[in-house]
Amino acid sequence: MRTMATFRLHGGGECTAAHVTQLLGIQPSDVFEAGTPVGSRSATRHEECGWLLSSAERPEGDVELAEQLGSLLDILEPVADRLWQLIDGGYWANWFCFLGSHAAEHAVELDRDLLHRLLKLPGGLWLDVYGDDEGDEGDG
Repeated sequence: MRTMATFRLHGGGECTAAHVTQLLGIQPSDVFEAGTPVGSRSATRHEECGWLLSSAERPEGDVELAEQLGSLLDILEPVADRLWQLIDGGYWANWFCFLGSHAAEHAVELDRDLLHRLLKLPGGLWLDVYGDDEGDEGDG
């Protein structure tokens, strides 16, 4: 099993990723501002800013998704009020989770305590699930 979680904040208009970093006092894993190129070879530009905090650089093998989410929650729970302030200011959030699992591996468990912690912070839970050998380009 391979897992990774990313808390993502996006915003349009006057919203900036730099403002998120300043307000939260947390160094993000990645950021982009509205108007910047989507990629080095792309003429397409981001329509919104983005501030991302990831549990790992890439999906990790033999780490439960609950552990990945828990590590992000440990960082973000102390600034919950500021996260809600950002949402009130026009940003939107989600918890983007990668899950790669082979058919013989066990199910993912997110217990009630973890779900309760997630509900205290903004953002829906998005699961990007891959089975068998999909998405297995040396990630685990």
